[in-house]
Amino acid sequence: MRIVVIGSGTAGSNFALFMRKLDRKANIVVIGKEPTMQYSPCALPHVISGTIEKPEDVVVFPNEFYKKQKIEMMLGIEAKKIDRERKVVITERGEVPYDKLVIATGSKAFIPPIKGVESEGVFTLKSLDDVRKIKDYIAKKKPKKAVVIGAGLIGLEGAEAFAKLGMEVLVVELLEHLLPTMLDRDMAKLVQDEMEKHGVKFKFGVGVSEIIGNPVEAVKIGDEVAEAEIVLVATGVRANVDLAKDAGLEVNRGIVVNEHLQTSDPDIYAIGDCAEVIDAVTGKRTLSQLGTSAVRMAKVAAEHIAGKNSVFRPVFNTAITELFGLEVGTFGMTEERAKKEGINVVVGKFKGSTKPEYYPGGKPITVKLIFRKEDRKLIGAQIVGGERVWGRIMTLSALAQKGATVEDVAYLETAYAPPISPTIDPITVAAEMAMRKFKL
Repeated sequence: MRIVVIGSGTAGSNFALFMRKLDRKANIVVIGKEPTMQYSPCALPHVISGTIEKPEDVVVFPNEFYKKQKIEMMLGIEAKKIDRERKVVITERGEVPYDKLVIATGSKAFIPPIKGVESEGVFTLKSLDDVRKIKDYIAKKKPKKAVVIGAGLIGLEGAEAFAKLGMEVLVVELLEHLLPTMLDRDMAKLVQDEMEKHGVKFKFGVGVSEIIGNPVEAVKIGDEVAEAEIVLVATGVRANVDLAKDAGLEVNRGIVVNEHLQTSDPDIYAIGDCAEVIDAVTGKRTLSQLGTSAVRMAKVAAEHIAGKNSVFRPVFNTAITELFGLEVGTFGMTEERAKKEGINVVVGKFKGSTKPEYYPGGKPITVKLIFRKEDRKLIGAQIVGGERVWGRIMTLSALAQKGATVEDVAYLETAYAPPISPTIDPITVAAEMAMRKFKL
C-alpha cells in the first residue's frame, strides 16, 4: 500500500510514525513545504524569550530519524493539486501516486486588512521561520516597545516573551477580554491582573486600524496612537483548505471528515488543524487546532487505514498555558458561549488554596465549573491558579468525556497530602456550589 501525507507538521509526522508501527511494509511518503519534519509551534514564544535557546531545539526528531523508519520525505516541496480520478498528488517536482492520501496541511496565521501590516517589524508567530525573523529583528533593532494584536494564547504568550526581554508591552484585543474563546470575563480578569503586575498593558473592545512607519514606529488604536518598535499580529489562524476545496472535497471552515477522519472521498483523510470535527457539547462541526488533537487524529487515521474500526470522538478542546507562573486550564463550554448557544447552565465557582491553610506555600486557585441544566452534566471548566492546574483540568476533562454529572464531580474521590493538596479539593467544592443551585 502506498500512503501519501501532505504536511510534515505535528499531525502529518505523527501519522507517518503511527502508520509505520502498524504496517512495516507500507510505502509512506510525506510531502512538506518546510525543510524539517515535526516541531512544536507551542514552544515558539519560549524561543523568543530565550527560555529555549535556539529555534532548532523545538524540532522533535531530526530528519534522519524518519529515514531510519523508512519514511520517504519530500521536504521543501509544495503540493499543488490532488487529482482524485488518477489518485496522484501533483507537486512542483512531479506527480506522486497514492492508494490512501492524508491531508495534514495545518493552518495559517490570519492577517487582518490593517494598513501598514506589511511593514518591517510586523510579524506573525506560526513557524520556525517566523521565530528566526523575530529574533534577528530584536537582535538588530533592540526594540523597547511592543504591541501585540490579539489576546488569544499565542498573543499572550508572545506578550510574555517580549516582557521577559524587557520591553514595554501593550496587548490590543477587539473583544471585551483576553482569551475570549476559552475563559469567561471573571476568570480572564484574574489572568489580566497577573500580567499587569508584570508590566503588560491591555486595551479591549478596540482594534488596530493602522501600523505607522516602515520600520514600524507606532500603531493607531481607535483615535489613539501608541508607540511601537515591534508588532506581533496574533489574530488567530485559518485552516488550510484550498487544496482540498480545489479537489472537490467537502469543505466548511475546515475539511469535513467523519468519525474515522475520512473526507467525502473515503480514500482521502484529513487530520490536524485543517480537519473539521464534532463539538462534544453542541454536536456542531468545529475545529480542534491543538497539538494534542493533531496527535489523536493521526493515531485514529493510521489505525483506520490499517483496518481497525478506530473513532475520533467529539472534542472538548482541553487546553492549558502558563503566563508569568500563573497556570490557566480550560475545556468545553464557557458561560458566555452557553448563553449565545441557548444552553441553560448552572455554574459552580470556588476560590481556594492549592494546599491546606495551615501548610506554608499554598497558592491561590480559582475553579469555575459549567453544568448543563437539563441533564446536570459537566460541559466546561476553567481553572486559574499558581500551581497544579494541569492535573485538575485533566481530571475534569476526563470526567466530562465520560458524561459525568454534578454529583459525580462533587463526590469524586481525590488524593490528599498537606504538601500537595487540601483534604477537600477545590474542584469538588466548586461542584458542591453548583449542586446547591440545582436544588434551589
